[in-house]
Amino acid sequence: MKNINNSFGGFMKYLLNIALAIIIMVISEGCSDTTSPAKDPNVNIVGELATHYVNIITMLKNNGKIQVNEVDSIKIIRIRILMSEMKLFPDSTDTSGGKVLKTDAFVYDINETDGLVPLLNGSVPSGVYEKIKFEFHRFSTSEAELFANDPVFMDFATTERYSILIEGITYKEGNPSLFYFKAQTTANLALKFEPPLNLKDGTNTTISLELDPNFFFKKWESILDPADPKKFK
Repeated sequence: MKNINNSFGGFMKYLLNIALAIIIMVISEGCSDTTSPAKDPNVNIVGELATHYVNIITMLKNNGKIQVNEVDSIKIIRIRILMSEMKLFPDSTDTSGGKVLKTDAFVYDINETDGLVPLLNGSVPSGVYEKIKFEFHRFSTSEAELFANDPVFMDFATTERYSILIEGITYKEGNPSLFYFKAQTTANLALKFEPPLNLKDGTNTTISLELDPNFFFKKWESILDPADPKKFK
């Protein structure tokens, strides 16, 4: 398996922003079911992949199809992202600074056989919420020492302190090749609900964070080879 170490430069941040635009549309479709009117609204956060494949792209030139990919296709085996401090933010009239759902580190971990993956579950005060905010987290040196032997966090608690780990297979001319993509980044991400999310007492709302791996490994009309870290800077 090839190990790809990457500093998650400007281009990868650009790709991440595009991927998160897809997430926003999915979040706005969170469903609500009436439970007990005496209780605060319950919020269930789940994660999923839009697809496990980065597909072949072709373009027309001189009346013929010309493949413009560095690899033919990519299959995602597993994606892990270290995240922290998730909050829901009410409308602009609220000055409380957001309603905390989670403050400690957790892992968005999904593989090729998973459907919806539970991330967290909790209650918040009723109200209208405009956005959700969380951080793509990178452990500090002291945190890395603390979690070095934790089976959930140990791969993020190395000397390099990666925040994103992607395992997959590239295909080129029919030949498969395993890769292990590693990235280092911290980014505070705020995703706006369209329309705003109206959470009422006694309801149970599911918010789905969907991630499309196509946006990690595509540039313009080409699928990038994750074995070449220079392409992602």
